[in-house]
Parts: sequence; structure tokens; C-alpha cells
Amino acid sequence: MMFLIGQGQRVVAIGPHEQRHCPRCDAQTAFEPQLSYKFGQFDLLFGFVYDKRYQLACTQCNHGWILDTRDTERSLQHNPIPFHLRYGAWLLALLLAGAGAGAAALHGLP
Repeated sequence: MMFLIGQGQRVVAIGPHEQRHCPRCDAQTAFEPQLSYKFGQFDLLFGFVYDKRYQLACTQCNHGWILDTRDTERSLQHNPIPFHLRYGAWLLALLLAGAGAGAAALHGLP
């Protein structure tokens, strides 16, 4: 039996572009609101997210600003993080607890 363990990072666009002045490009450019997050995975089904950040980034040079997490999440229609990464660690814990309870019941342990 083989288990896959890994980690990764994703950047997801969460809204339409906004025109702003970029101090690094010194020009009026498009800025994209984004969610950047790092995640860990166990067996491609059970994951967890750490280091989540909302940002507004220039589409030319990636310079930008960090957005307030609470305000940004309130304005979103849905959570862009996949279900298995948002709740995967909880699902794994429930699965293991259920297996342990089943094994205890099967062997007649209190």
C-alpha cells in the first residue's frame, strides 16, 4: 500500500481586474485580486491549508498590496479553496475516529 504526501501553493483569481497606478511599473496597469495559499495533502484526498493571503497584484510585475482577510471573505460569493483542502484534515480525523470506534466495538473494548 502506498500513501502520497505532498505540499503545494496556489494563486487563484477571485475577482475582476482593477485599473490602478503601479509604483514599480510607474504606469496605470491592471491589478488582479487574488487568493494565495499553501497547502499540505495526504493521499490526495485529505488536505489542510496554511498561510492563506488575499492580495491585489499587478498583472505585469506582481507588485501589490495585501488585502484584509475578513473584509475580502465577506465580499466573496463562494470560497475558492477546494473542499478537500478546506475540510480534509477534519474528514481524516473523523474517519480515523470512526475506524477506532468500530475496532473497539468489534473487539468488545469499553
